[in-house]
Amino acid sequence: MVGWRTSLPVAILSLLATSSGVGAYRWYNWQFDVTCEATGFYVPANESELVDFVQYHYPRKTMLKPVGNGHGFGNLTTCVNDKDTERESYILSLTNLKTIEIYDNNTVTFGGGWDLVANLGSEKVQNYIGAATTGTHGTGKQHQNLGTQILGLRVLDAKGEIHTITKEHTPDLLKAYSIAIGALGIIVEVTIQAEPLAYLKRTTKPVEGSSNITELYQQIAEYGAKYEQVNIVGPTLNYDQDKHQLVVNPNITLVYWEETDYKGTRNCSIDFCSNDCGRCDRDYVCYDYKMEAIATTPSGICYRGFMGQFEHFFPIENLAEAGTDYMTYAKGQSDRMKPYIDDEIVGPGLKGQYLSDDVTVITRFIKGDDNWLSPVNKYNLQPNASGIFATLEYSWVPTYNNFTTQYFFQELASEYIPKFGETYDVRPHWNKMIFHNETYSATIYPKMNEWVDLQKKMDPNCQFINEFLAESLGIDRCQYLFD
Repeated sequence: MVGWRTSLPVAILSLLATSSGVGAYRWYNWQFDVTCEATGFYVPANESELVDFVQYHYPRKTMLKPVGNGHGFGNLTTCVNDKDTERESYILSLTNLKTIEIYDNNTVTFGGGWDLVANLGSEKVQNYIGAATTGTHGTGKQHQNLGTQILGLRVLDAKGEIHTITKEHTPDLLKAYSIAIGALGIIVEVTIQAEPLAYLKRTTKPVEGSSNITELYQQIAEYGAKYEQVNIVGPTLNYDQDKHQLVVNPNITLVYWEETDYKGTRNCSIDFCSNDCGRCDRDYVCYDYKMEAIATTPSGICYRGFMGQFEHFFPIENLAEAGTDYMTYAKGQSDRMKPYIDDEIVGPGLKGQYLSDDVTVITRFIKGDDNWLSPVNKYNLQPNASGIFATLEYSWVPTYNNFTTQYFFQELASEYIPKFGETYDVRPHWNKMIFHNETYSATIYPKMNEWVDLQKKMDPNCQFINEFLAESLGIDRCQYLFD
């Protein structure tokens, strides 16, 4: 081992003791459209304080919800409102758990407070454990989601006892805990496999797409087959204020990566393009370290408007047909959208900056795995399936601060699984908008019942559960809390 262990100074003092009577604490996700009101907010200075807190609250059956940075679009990390149950409810932050050990064999062990260093998306604000254990991913037909990097975990159960889960000694359990979605305990430490430093060439290329939706998605499927690692931005649906209908803009932008031995000027991090960060509709090439070429963005958040987003995974063999059906259905919603389009609901000085009511689609690719609740699990694929998945990410972007339109978009997004899920073997991203129930979950996650049994063992009093998890996974023993 050639590493070190450090503990950062306590930056945030604990906001409550282990006694009740503290004023309520309101939590919001990153764009303030998902919220809950807990009894209080607790920030332990270290793991020992966290253990003491959990042990104190176990006999009280207090609802406990660890959160990262709230970078989600759904109700996965929502706390239980303290007025919705007779129990107390607390938000926990692990921001101070920032120990780190680095080893000779390219493995790293670090605490639950660390955020992503080299992000896979458009922002740097995600907590690593929160991202990994919800199936967050990048793109690439030989690349898997973050959860597959995990070699070991230390997990605190509801009783305050630590469990060590490793690929070496408990490989089946690791398949369950790698996609833990916040319900199998509080993950206080993770060990992952790191990679040697490498360089990539990134190319961005605008492409004119066919105005025929079927032909357009045949094109997109062909690009997906051609490139090993590609992000396909577009098509988009724009609401035409004059025609009062959604109009397809079929043009797309290819962003693709190739290995290179280039050692010259590194410039990807200063010329970034992804999800509202930088300009993507232009031809350009850059070179950089792999982590910079893939995802390092400008600091902060690139977009602060509203966004309702789902991301659906399905076998790559279904891409052309699924893409056509998804876009055709979205385009056909013009009449339903008309009552919600209002270009006057904009904050002071913001008109024109976030005015949207549009839809953007991004297509990515990912290699499947065998983690129990992974959205790209390979357990029930057809015999001829390649094991590679495509994803369709739909971002419904309302006029800034228009809650009415935002909630309509969520309603519209909820219709896709019932309409297309079984046809194309669709699995949703856990930390984006999800609306299916336990019946559908049991279909796409064959190991779900075993996972639910494990959840009961780790959380006998239903303290890590919220209404969304109880409904989505059919955790019947906890349903009484939300009736």
